[in-house]
Amino acid sequence: MSTAYIVLLILLIVYIPIWLWVWRNPEKAERWHLVKYGPCIMIKTQLGMRTMDRLASHPRFWRAFGLFSKMVSAVLFFLMMYMLVVAVIALPSTLSSGSSVGIEYALAIPGFNPILPLSYGVVALVIAMVVHELAHGIQARANGIRVKSSGLLYGVVPLGAFVEPDEEDLASKPRRARVDVYAAGITVNTIVAVLSIAILILSCGAVSSDHGDTPGVYYIDADSPAYEAGVPTSALIVGIEDADGDVTYGEDEISSSVIMSGMSASIGLDGIDPTRQYIVTYLYHDETYTTEPMQLGMFIKAITSGSPADKAGLEVGDFIYSVEIDGEVTYIGSPAHFTKLMSGTSPGDTVTITTVDPIGEDGTVTTTTYEDIVLASSGSIGFLGVTSTTSGMTFVTPDAMMDRATDPFYGADTPFSYVSSLFSYLSGPFNGMDPVSDDVRWWYDVPAGDLFWMAVTLLYWIFWLDILLAISNALPTYVLDGGFIFAGGVSWLLEKIGVRDETRNARLTDSIAGSMSTLTLFLFLMVILAMVI
Repeated sequence: MSTAYIVLLILLIVYIPIWLWVWRNPEKAERWHLVKYGPCIMIKTQLGMRTMDRLASHPRFWRAFGLFSKMVSAVLFFLMMYMLVVAVIALPSTLSSGSSVGIEYALAIPGFNPILPLSYGVVALVIAMVVHELAHGIQARANGIRVKSSGLLYGVVPLGAFVEPDEEDLASKPRRARVDVYAAGITVNTIVAVLSIAILILSCGAVSSDHGDTPGVYYIDADSPAYEAGVPTSALIVGIEDADGDVTYGEDEISSSVIMSGMSASIGLDGIDPTRQYIVTYLYHDETYTTEPMQLGMFIKAITSGSPADKAGLEVGDFIYSVEIDGEVTYIGSPAHFTKLMSGTSPGDTVTITTVDPIGEDGTVTTTTYEDIVLASSGSIGFLGVTSTTSGMTFVTPDAMMDRATDPFYGADTPFSYVSSLFSYLSGPFNGMDPVSDDVRWWYDVPAGDLFWMAVTLLYWIFWLDILLAISNALPTYVLDGGFIFAGGVSWLLEKIGVRDETRNARLTDSIAGSMSTLTLFLFLMVILAMVI
């Protein structure tokens, strides 16, 4: 059992007696400001009440803000439903992959969740929760709804802050006011996220690098030639020399072919021969190093199960030496070269692949030829089914790294790609980016040094947690704000199509919104469980 599960189990064991005491002794618990709330405990206070009243003293502004909030919530609703449907469709492949991230990744607890740093995470999470609940309270007061308390929702671990409007006041107000209250938190979180990322982008305008287009090693595969040669992560490749002294590439001759939105790249050296060995020169923290002779070329990192490559018998750890199509043989120097070649193929094309085994200690070179491989489909081009790197190294240039770190929509050119790019950007912490990995920060010249990176990192986490809180709350389930907003929308739509009887409208609204809430929660939990189990 992992440490995360043990800690969670201990917290659960401690929490259960507290919850039982609150449940059995409600009057005593209330003296300590503790109230049972389903499986959770509400810690009620009066913090922020005066601030809410002061800020709510401009009702016209908050009326206009309510209209804006409904539009923002609608956009985020469709965004989340699109992503939820995509995730549900992908469930079979997610489950069959056998990979999981662990339950600790499903809980946004700084220090417990491996991707959420304790210090930055706590500050950003507090900001996200406080502004979210403060927005609810201000909008409630602006609409004449009393706020009974504010505080913390606790269930094994802190789950969030809350503002408790008077239920009778809330129920007596028109639909517009009720929806405005629920939509306010989502919108304020979105605004804080936008402001944070805008300041981050402006701040990073002062960042520069002397090696902007130089291929930098972002990741190294274990047991690969580069790993065995001792090339470190964040090394900048500035020279390649044939071990026999026949071919030399200087920094000006090494190009980087950037693919996959700038986060994966390959050195574009068509003349590299994987049957030979090379000495690689690299910069690491501004010091120059050279490797022992190592094999370079298109290293097969993984093979897709059931793909043409898998059926033909290609092996992980080998190098692709050449590809023959229609009698024409092309020698492959890098993954970039291979990708360019494959872009000209079509599903159903027949190819012959020659691979090279890792060169033996005595210099022995062994090649294997796989004939009559029929390419599968990857859209309109042929698909072999190999994942590759340059000798185990995944590259990104300093310029591409900074562009990706400061642009949530990097590489987007269609409406759907904007959505996928945003979610790809939000997945950055899973790859160590917040927004720039610690390992590669030496690539850049920045003002104020470590203080600059501290400020940028905090801005990133404020953006990350606020936008995550906003989009998750837009889901149409009653455990979140989105469920009540969706119900308000359904009621409005029924009224517009002629269902004006209040009792019938309320009954139909409860039925539709309740069913949607249950279905959404079920699907969301399915996706989460598929990821963590």
